[in-house]
Amino acid sequence: MKTALLTCVLLAAAAMRATAADDSSSMLDDSRYQSLVSATKALRIGDVLTVVVQESASAASSTDLHSTRNFNVSGQVTYGKAGTHAGSAGTGSSSDGTGTTERSGKLLAQVSVRVNGINSNGDLLVAGQQSLKINGEEQRISLSGLVRPRDVGDDNTVLSSRIAEVKIRFDGAGFVSDQSKPGWLARFFNLLGL
Repeated sequence: MKTALLTCVLLAAAAMRATAADDSSSMLDDSRYQSLVSATKALRIGDVLTVVVQESASAASSTDLHSTRNFNVSGQVTYGKAGTHAGSAGTGSSSDGTGTTERSGKLLAQVSVRVNGINSNGDLLVAGQQSLKINGEEQRISLSGLVRPRDVGDDNTVLSSRIAEVKIRFDGAGFVSDQSKPGWLARFFNLLGL
């Protein structure tokens, strides 16, 4: 009787240890674990995070060209009593040119994007778009790229400068966009190079 009771107690203790081991491993499963005290961050497919777009770009280029080319040929022929005949020919050219181009742009926006996939190294594949219509003008911002989870802030935002392979597109359509395009006559002369 004592042996059977001891065997039952040992079996019960072993079963409790196995259950406790299963519970502890499920609590620490990285794919399902989320801390109760930390902020919610986008880490899984389908999660949404906010991208703070702060892009500015400027470029300048200038050229200065000075070129001079000269070519001269001269000759003299003497015929006994006929006298001396001389001739010369020459060409010359010179050119001066300067040119400057400058371009700058700035874009400030916030766009919410969705996690569409996760690379084998844990980087998040994100993409999203935003469309605004203001006074008949439609503006669209689309964004895609790779985000490292450690670059996502506690407030679930990431700077656009921290996104790898980022593609940002900003388009507009409406009266102002249409009026800023050159007319058909200007496009025709531009096609002719005039």
